Amino acid sequence: MKIILAGGGTLGSVSPLIAIWQKLKAKDENLDAFFIGTKKGPEKELVNRYQIPFKYIISGKFRRYFSLLNIIDLFKIILGIIQSLLLLKKIKPDAIVSAGGFIAVPLIWASRFYKTKVILYQSDLKIGLANKLCQKRADYIFTAFSETVSQFSKKAEVAGTVLREEIAKVESRRPTRKEPLNILILGGGIGSQKINQLAVDSIKQLSEKFKIIHMTGKNKRSKTQDHNYQSFEFLTDDYYQKIAEADLVISRAGLSTLMELSYLAKPAILIPLPDSAQEKNAEYLCQKKSAIYLNQKELNSEKLITAINQAINDKGQLANLADNIHQIFLHGGEEKIAQRIYELK
Repeated sequence: MKIILAGGGTLGSVSPLIAIWQKLKAKDENLDAFFIGTKKGPEKELVNRYQIPFKYIISGKFRRYFSLLNIIDLFKIILGIIQSLLLLKKIKPDAIVSAGGFIAVPLIWASRFYKTKVILYQSDLKIGLANKLCQKRADYIFTAFSETVSQFSKKAEVAGTVLREEIAKVESRRPTRKEPLNILILGGGIGSQKINQLAVDSIKQLSEKFKIIHMTGKNKRSKTQDHNYQSFEFLTDDYYQKIAEADLVISRAGLSTLMELSYLAKPAILIPLPDSAQEKNAEYLCQKKSAIYLNQKELNSEKLITAINQAINDKGQLANLADNIHQIFLHGGEEKIAQRIYELK
């Protein structure tokens, strides 16, 4: 079987695709796969670790507001479709698998000329624009939340979390040990400038009581130095282990990360990207008492420090957050999706 995995720009759409690839590879050792991403996104580094051939195409973004960049990006989209047609003619895949992201749109639109099967995975609670634009071409649509199924115009079904196999190799809960407790701050694959700055502004006070691990994102490693503080652009081989060892995680509210926190039962403070689908994700988890939601527009370092101290000091709440987030998702969606794709043969 030959497949194309399409995603990138951020790592949110990349990790689920690798998870699906891992399950497909386990079913068919002769699986032939290609990853189509962006030229400058963070995905290439992660994909290369799995030795999946990587190619990139040009694609514009679909902005839902007036911008002169929309005119420029229209030409990028047309060029991306032309590139996609050439790639599809050369590769001749049986299926394209996408977990959202603008880079997949021209590829999936071009695939209609080759009658290639299309599989979509929607992780966020609110359907993303890329998946909305591609849904008519989809043979299968899977979601992380049951509430998302009805947002699609054609039949979709719940798969739950889609996670790379490495996550099963770490401790689901960190062992009890003496202070200092661990706080993990995740700035995201491309790096959140706001979260990174909040972290740096809070280090002096937080490091007096806690050990801080800070993932800043590509080319954004912090120069701040402190005896209880470490920063990394990415956490690669030990990413899941760092999550497992954390007493509290500070993060955006992208679904790939939320699914990881759920599987490992980690209490979290979420700072979603303003005016994005992440806000719906964070609101949903907050309503289910599965995470603490902080609004970035109203947030400063003092408020963040207060929220962290309150969470850490309330052991009962911390335990409840861990239990609730673990139970909020179905787990094992990567197996379900891989099986459906494999049946396309």
